[in-house]
Amino acid sequence: MLCKLNQVIDFVRQYKLLDDLDDAALTETFNIFPHCCSWDKGLGFAELDDSRLDLAVDKIMEVLDESYDHNYTTPQIKEIATSFMKVFEAAGAPKSPVPFVIVMLARI
Repeated sequence: MLCKLNQVIDFVRQYKLLDDLDDAALTETFNIFPHCCSWDKGLGFAELDDSRLDLAVDKIMEVLDESYDHNYTTPQIKEIATSFMKVFEAAGAPKSPVPFVIVMLARI
């Protein structure tokens, strides 16, 4: 999934979403959750919106559950995702699922 990693790094740099993290930190986050890419096409949409947010939240919870022990609940993740929708809008960034998830996971 190296090509997807490069796309994500280019994306977050273009829209200045994780400027405080260097490429190594982004790579580390990406490597903790490499399976994010495996469901990108399976979601069936290229950009998140309010009507699709629940599907993305379910997948984010699945990624978190598979990756490590955590105390996040689905409502908490939905609240965080809703906030990140606003961040992406403010940055003028398209809400592509994989960059969206990586940015979110890098912040929580």
